[in-house]
Amino acid sequence: MDESGAPAHETLRDPVDPPDPRRTLYTLAFVDEFAPLYAVFTLWFIDNDVSTSEISVAFIVWAALAVVLEVPSGALADRLDRRKLIASAFALRAAGIAVWLIWPTVTGLLIGAVLWAVHDAAASGAWEAMIHDQLDAVDRASTYGVVMARVGQFSNLGLAAGTIAASGLIRLGAGIDAIGWINVAVHGASIALILTLPDAGWVSRLDDHRLGPSGSTRLDEPTSYSEWRHTLRAGLSAGCRQPELLRLTVVGALIAGLFVVDEYVPLLARARGASDEVVPLIVLTVWLGLILGGEVAARYPDMHSSTLATALLAGTAIAAVVIALDSPWALAGIGVAYGATEATWVISDARFQAAAPRATRATVTSVRGLGAGLVAGLAFLLVAVLTTDDDPTPGLHWVIGLLALASFLVWRWVPNRSASPRKAG
Repeated sequence: MDESGAPAHETLRDPVDPPDPRRTLYTLAFVDEFAPLYAVFTLWFIDNDVSTSEISVAFIVWAALAVVLEVPSGALADRLDRRKLIASAFALRAAGIAVWLIWPTVTGLLIGAVLWAVHDAAASGAWEAMIHDQLDAVDRASTYGVVMARVGQFSNLGLAAGTIAASGLIRLGAGIDAIGWINVAVHGASIALILTLPDAGWVSRLDDHRLGPSGSTRLDEPTSYSEWRHTLRAGLSAGCRQPELLRLTVVGALIAGLFVVDEYVPLLARARGASDEVVPLIVLTVWLGLILGGEVAARYPDMHSSTLATALLAGTAIAAVVIALDSPWALAGIGVAYGATEATWVISDARFQAAAPRATRATVTSVRGLGAGLVAGLAFLLVAVLTTDDDPTPGLHWVIGLLALASFLVWRWVPNRSASPRKAG
């Protein structure tokens, strides 16, 4: 209760109930991932005499910097307006892509990777926490798992549409650089969309009494270093103190960190004889797999952990086989593995978010992101070290094998949920 005797949540809630945010979230997810360049950006550097190993080194730098910034930025997202933080992250990513297009050298690749890593660190944790708060603000927090599955699907639909656009543009004679500038321009729409979402920051303040005196801080007031540090410590403590949350953090870090095979699909396809206009269509099969995996997660959010583990193991087995084949179209099998991985990720993330405390949700999520960054860095290092003649296949086999081993932890550590009535996403 506050001094007037009103319940605390009534004083924190905005005077006008915010509208249902799902349509805006789905539109944002699609627009932000409408990225024709993603299907061919590694080819841009290969065409400018950057080797596969050098590209892998840039990925390592990308992952390492994201690790350094991950948790501090998550704590910042628990004190600032998450919408504005993510909008700023979008602007940094656009700048990184512009650097790649202007300066397609190893140095330019590294500078762009650094800017993109800052984007990843700023958005990681803040994105999931913002969506959870938006739903909580309209009493739909229980639908988070379904909504995130739909958000993932719209993201992947955006990727698929962008990939098809890339193939069509190349067929019409457009260069990869022209495709890249379209990518940069789309970021303006992403920034505009996220800023149309209502401020749901009051939701995270409902639990601020658990943090002590700093809980009275409003998100629209300046944040002191001591408040940021207190939030950081509280989030780290929550992640370590709750066994279920800690186990879900480890599982999520492994799944997200080993989600790197798609970065090399364009290189694998070209090495197997695919033309530049066909490469995006092969990449498209990966996005279609993700869309299917998201649909499974949306329809069956209460799926048993043993079923998730079995699907993940089967998917990785298929991926291991297809990347050893010579046909570029065999790489479509990677989409099956990504579908299983996406379903596992979305469902385990929903159970993670349900276990995370409101006030430090972004920080705890960023702890998971830190682990994912470490795992991704090791995965890229494996690929870089084992690449021969610009062929990343040997390293990717190791990465896929580690993802297969992670399926055991999914079976043991992802809690099961009994089916319950829910509002549709």
